[in-house]
Amino acid sequence: MSSTNVLSMTESDSFLDKKSTSTDSSDEEKRETWDSPRTFVLVLLGYAVGLGNVWRFPYLCYTYGGGAFLIPYFFFVVVAGIPMFFLEIALGQFTKLSAIEVWKIAPCMKGIGYGCALVNGFCGIYYITVLAWSCLYLFHSVMPGDLPWTTCDNWWNTPNCTSGLISAGANLSAAMEVAVNSTATPMTPLAAVTSSIVSNRAAMPAAEFWKHYILRQSSGLDEVGSFENWPMILAFLVSWIFIYFCVFKGVASSGKIVYISATAPYLMLLVLFIRGMTLPGAFKGIAYLFRPDFQKLAMSETWVNAGSQIFYTYGICFTVLFAFGSYNPKNNNCYKQAIALVFSGSATSLFSSFVIFSILGHLSHTQGIKMEDVADQGPGLAFFVYPVGLSLLPAPKVWSFLFFATLVLVGVDTQFSGVEAIISVLIDVWPGLIKGRKYGREILAAVVCLVLFIIGLPLLSQGGIYIFQLYNTYAASGISLLWLAMFESIAIGWVYGVDRFYDDIESMLGFRPHVYFKICYKYLIPGLTFGIFVFFCINNKPLVVDDYVYPWWANGIGWSMSLVSMCCVPIGFIYHLATNNWQLQRGGSLEELRDMEKKYASPEMVISTIDKQSALEAGSNIELSKMVSSEGLPMKMD
Repeated sequence: MSSTNVLSMTESDSFLDKKSTSTDSSDEEKRETWDSPRTFVLVLLGYAVGLGNVWRFPYLCYTYGGGAFLIPYFFFVVVAGIPMFFLEIALGQFTKLSAIEVWKIAPCMKGIGYGCALVNGFCGIYYITVLAWSCLYLFHSVMPGDLPWTTCDNWWNTPNCTSGLISAGANLSAAMEVAVNSTATPMTPLAAVTSSIVSNRAAMPAAEFWKHYILRQSSGLDEVGSFENWPMILAFLVSWIFIYFCVFKGVASSGKIVYISATAPYLMLLVLFIRGMTLPGAFKGIAYLFRPDFQKLAMSETWVNAGSQIFYTYGICFTVLFAFGSYNPKNNNCYKQAIALVFSGSATSLFSSFVIFSILGHLSHTQGIKMEDVADQGPGLAFFVYPVGLSLLPAPKVWSFLFFATLVLVGVDTQFSGVEAIISVLIDVWPGLIKGRKYGREILAAVVCLVLFIIGLPLLSQGGIYIFQLYNTYAASGISLLWLAMFESIAIGWVYGVDRFYDDIESMLGFRPHVYFKICYKYLIPGLTFGIFVFFCINNKPLVVDDYVYPWWANGIGWSMSLVSMCCVPIGFIYHLATNNWQLQRGGSLEELRDMEKKYASPEMVISTIDKQSALEAGSNIELSKMVSSEGLPMKMD
């Protein structure tokens, strides 16, 4: 028998099957599964619709010229977003393994899994800080009295605090009077108010509440400051406790949470959308959203951020999609679900932008300033502009409650998905952590949450916002995601073989994906991500937060955070060669097949390049239900 034959071994039963070929099935680990396809869709919808849509996407649109950002964004959705989203879900569903173990199909690329796990770990450390901020704003939205970000009589306010510009019911004429009286150089009323609002933005009560109460912000990274921000520490702790109760029972508990957390944000966004579109000046903001600034469209930074935003929003290269796909039954139509979910996530991003830009247009209209001057970048868009805009609405406490409740819900969706993926990776790599242990899953979830909580404590210091931006820019975004996505597509398109991948999908779903996906995996995604990667490196500039420019050593720390996950790919490749006599191995070995069978009792599938005769001589008790030659043609067993 020729040694070039490729075996695609399948079982009619999956890892999830209750039947076992083992003599001691009671000791075998059973893979968890979703209650229904609806639960899986809602979980992924809740994960894809997170703060990346409600906060990050609109801020990038605002920064990079509205329509100028939308053009490359939707281009990358079609070229990279849909194919990569489907790829990760399909691999998880086919192998029933998490992001690290799934690369048994291409062992030399296993470093991709470790890199993705590290990116997800970084995200789990810092992302929950946004959830804690939202919880604190939500708490103050229901407290008696005025909203604390609308007044200047609080202990954190400075003598320069100016509330006349943003108090509820304020109008342009009143704002002009305040501005003209406070301007030393004679100016026209409109020019005076514009200059005053823009230059005194930091003195507004919403800005002081954000910087002096929520953040207790220091002057820079060289002044980390103290940990006396007890409200934030308590909000941080409460957030982690809530996340623990979302994941401690696995998909059984998290699957129930999403019925509320994945649907409620849409209702709240709809309410805010209706109210926002009725505000004076709302259409000025919508026009800004869709009017492209062609100068910014020609900037490489616009394309870099549009590409990385795709991976960030959909959680590509974050291990989550592998883990959630692995909980699906064999015949689940993840192809149709992936396409629908990507378009739903992009539509939600656009819908959230309608809400945001309608309020920004209202602020621009009522305060008489340009759209470009309304808001700061980054976290300030959600935690400065929104409180200002909402405080100008009738019943501002009601609208503030609705908005920050929305932020909390979308933050919970994304955070517990990331933590669930971390736990899934740990269980697959070290099954002994929970196997045969009473409450093993619950204890492991508690340990993971506690470790991430402790590591994240520096984010609550006075210099925490500067550390936050290092994570947000380098560790879990931008260059790291581009690098990992590039090698994921190379691994499937060239190392494992896209034709073999299509065969696997056909054996699972009964049909082959569109040929367009094959072109993406082999050519478009590697080429585009490499191009974006080069643009990022060429145009890289020191990180800036407000007016603070990060020193060289801080940017060095940021690049080190990126390299931690990026280096996993070449290190894993070199390690594979060194342990295999410097030869590439395309698929799992027979020993790995036995390990999987022993671990899961009834494996869904195993992929190997072993010779058929070797498999027969080894006496493998895995039924070879499909034999495929090196040309991919069915062949009968002798």
